[in-house]
This record gives sequence, structure tokens and C-alpha cells, in this order.
Amino acid sequence: MRKMAVALLLSSALALPALAQKKEPEKKAAIPTNTFFKGQQSNQYLARERLIGAKVVNKDNQTVGTIDDLILSSGNQVEGVILSVGGFLGVGQKQIGVRIGALKITTADGKTAVALPVATKEMLGEVGAYQRAGAPAKK
Repeated sequence: MRKMAVALLLSSALALPALAQKKEPEKKAAIPTNTFFKGQQSNQYLARERLIGAKVVNKDNQTVGTIDDLILSSGNQVEGVILSVGGFLGVGQKQIGVRIGALKITTADGKTAVALPVATKEMLGEVGAYQRAGAPAKK
């Protein structure tokens, strides 16, 4: 019993200095300025919420396609969209590239409308499929 008491006393004596040490505060990572957004500004919108998947209409308000993707320049500027046109339930559908300046994008009551005023379904049927870099040519 006496050996047990001595062992307990000795282990307590060794543990006290460890408990008495001050714990250093954790260092936080430095966050660079002008790198991150805290949240969406009133003059910004997210492409996935308003453009990707948006129906595109012509001047007669007929749906002529759906926006599938954005085309960005090497300077990361939006130059255009990939528009899925034609087909029925995805069969016979093709993707064409449309310059951003050809689109009329408006927002009213929080809803975005996208128009390609010059488009007709026949004309879009004649436009060649968008060619991705390094991909084999499509008709």
C-alpha cells in the first residue's frame, strides 16, 4: 500500500509541471487580400443559378435551346455560351457556340431571361457543332 502511495505521489509530482505550462495560442493562417469573396454582391449573379440550364428564346419567344456551359477566354472573360439545340429528349441534340454579344440577357423580378433574337430553329440546325480543342471534328 505504501509503494502505491509513493507511486501516486511521484506520478502527481511529474504531472504538475506539465499542467502548469502555458498553452500557446494556435496560429491562424494568413488570408491574402483581394482573393476571396465573403458573399454575393447585389451586382453579381452565379452562372449556375441564372445561366446554366436557362432556356434561350428567339424574337418570337420560341425556345431555341438551353445553355449548357460558358466559353471563357485565356484571360478568364466570358466570351460565349454552349447552347444545346435541336433533338427531342436529348436525341439528335447538338451543342453550338454562341458569342455573348449575340445574346440579350435581362433580369426582372429576380428571374433571368436569355434571348438570341436572330435565331430560328432552321438556322440553328445549319450551324456547325461547337468543336472542343483537340476533339475530333463533328458535323
